Amino acid sequence: MVIIGAGAIGLLIGSFLSEQEHEITYITKTTDQAEKLRKHGITRIRLNGKKVITNVLAHANFSLAPVDAIWIVAVKNHQLHNIEEVLHSLPPTTSLLFIQNGLAHIELVNQLNNEHVYLASIEHAAMKQDATTVLHKGIGITRIAPFKTNTGNCLDLSIMQTPSFQIEMVDDAYGVIFRKVVLNACINPLTAILQIKNGELITNKYAFHLMKSLFEEIVLGFPEIKQTITFEDVKKLCVRTAQNNSSMLEDRLNNRKSEIEPIVGALLQLGKTRESDLPLLQSLYHLVLAIDEKGVPYE
Repeated sequence: MVIIGAGAIGLLIGSFLSEQEHEITYITKTTDQAEKLRKHGITRIRLNGKKVITNVLAHANFSLAPVDAIWIVAVKNHQLHNIEEVLHSLPPTTSLLFIQNGLAHIELVNQLNNEHVYLASIEHAAMKQDATTVLHKGIGITRIAPFKTNTGNCLDLSIMQTPSFQIEMVDDAYGVIFRKVVLNACINPLTAILQIKNGELITNKYAFHLMKSLFEEIVLGFPEIKQTITFEDVKKLCVRTAQNNSSMLEDRLNNRKSEIEPIVGALLQLGKTRESDLPLLQSLYHLVLAIDEKGVPYE
């Protein structure tokens, strides 16, 4: 398997897969990280503090990756344009699995001619400690759905499964992604703005009220989501990742551009097509954009 991107989620997935003795080849942004991964492998630190070290291959050159493998695209949405040309150059027989947050990557995925294309939603919590180390901070479910299967035969991606990395194969790719968008939209902007951990959205009564109001607003705009997600699901995710920073707060902590556009921006654009008024979500969207523009690290 080939993994494009060695951030927190990319390292986490690669660690689990290599632990199952799958051969993993990373394509990294820098030669320095590739060299470190080849030399040291991946270190995954479990919730109990125990370490799992596995060996992987890694290169900063796409041409060194095998095309007769499943390619897992683990870069962030706003980084996809950097690899778009490479993805289009792959033979149709190369299978692709996209794990981006938000909805913005759907347009790119639609343009690909690969015979097997899958979308995934990962609810694990992970934090990259350094170039080769990932902290596994919360166990969740990984849902994978076929976006396109030209041959009519889906790949058996359950081979990626481990006891700590449970996979659920589902049919509705868009539903999988949209469910994760709603979870992220209810949690990430609030934690980034308020500078609190996920669990504090439950314990802080004012933050909880904001999160509940936000969920109710989104449900009014998109009533069909009641079939796939409830507010209990949002609360459970906060509890399961109580001690974690959301990815959007981590972006603020590290003075990085947030994923507000592919998550909240895309949701707001979709709401406009339905003439849905989402004033609270719109306010949070502009607040995070203001934080992004200010670009001042959290202290």
